Amino acid sequence: MLSNSVIQTIKETAPVLAEQGLKITDLFYQKLFLNHPELQNIFNMANQAQGEQSRALAESVFMYASKIDELQELTPMVKRIANKHASLSIQPEHYPIVGKYLLEAIEEHLELPKSHPILDAWRIAYNALADIFIATEEDIYLENEQKIQGWRGFKPFKIDQITTESKGIKSFYLKAEDGRHASFEAGQYVGVRVKPEKSDYEEIRQYSLSNAPGEDFYRITVKQEGHGSEFPGTVSNHLHKAKVSDTVWLQPPTGDFTIQSPDSSHITFIAGGVGLTPLLSMLLQQLKTMDANKITFIQCCRDSEHHLMKKAITNLQQRYGFHYYVAYEVESGADHQGYLTKEVLQKWLPDNTQPDVYFCGSKPFMSAVNKMCSEIGISEQQRHYEIFGPTTTLS
Repeated sequence: MLSNSVIQTIKETAPVLAEQGLKITDLFYQKLFLNHPELQNIFNMANQAQGEQSRALAESVFMYASKIDELQELTPMVKRIANKHASLSIQPEHYPIVGKYLLEAIEEHLELPKSHPILDAWRIAYNALADIFIATEEDIYLENEQKIQGWRGFKPFKIDQITTESKGIKSFYLKAEDGRHASFEAGQYVGVRVKPEKSDYEEIRQYSLSNAPGEDFYRITVKQEGHGSEFPGTVSNHLHKAKVSDTVWLQPPTGDFTIQSPDSSHITFIAGGVGLTPLLSMLLQQLKTMDANKITFIQCCRDSEHHLMKKAITNLQQRYGFHYYVAYEVESGADHQGYLTKEVLQKWLPDNTQPDVYFCGSKPFMSAVNKMCSEIGISEQQRHYEIFGPTTTLS
């Protein structure tokens, strides 16, 4: 339990963190990697180069400071971050290292003496938060380990099959070398570890599982990010060069973007680009138990060439009869040409119902969809989404 004086001091620093947080977190990562270069095997160094990780950490630190007297409001954020940490195999011994250099960054940037009350308060508050994450992550590790055919940590998988799904996107069918595949919930993801060529470090990325639960393989569907650009995706480009029988290392499936109300009166899925992957897994799961007439699936693509898994989803629609709509951004031939709008979404949603809506795609896409859903009266409790990348909010 944090004392009132610690809480008051932390809350008083919130405005400073709102203004200076990014500079503090930039300095923190410089210190961290200078003194512990081995941690580059865990952190996404592409996000470091683009500043995304620093922005995400600054957001999280500010939220903690501003809500430190209402920690229950941070539970969703803690769960989401803890699941990401579990996919990276973050361990308790990592937290004192992070705390040391975060406090040093605060001290140095704000030009505080080592005995300043702000540093004392943040040391106590950081340790309290670290304890929450350590306990939450251990629960995730233990749950995954105790599942039938479950495990803890990374273990080797062979690429069993590779299929091209659309321009720049491939699916990889992965089978465990020991033949053991733990169950998962549709919408979850796996941490995938590889050692790219010309890289000094191993790299870990999270990829949603795009197949239905209960099969004897895992499928990830990967977009080749930034091919030929200034920031090519290190892992996605490595995987797109991979061959059948190559080895990758996986953490057990994790994540909290799952179906929240299986008995919902209607479920609508809205996919933008490769954000289709967790939603396709959810669709496959729901079609086993739910009346297909109570399911709407909306897919937004750049054009027909980028229409991900077109044949597979069309075949599913013809077999089961769920409502399926497609929007092409720059091409005719779909149900709508152009960006998805509030008016089009209203037309495609079922009449006289308040559906549970699950959506995934780029952050701008999801921010737009979230705003549309809010404007047409879908409550926050009925809107569910997954953010790819380090950030935790759509704001």
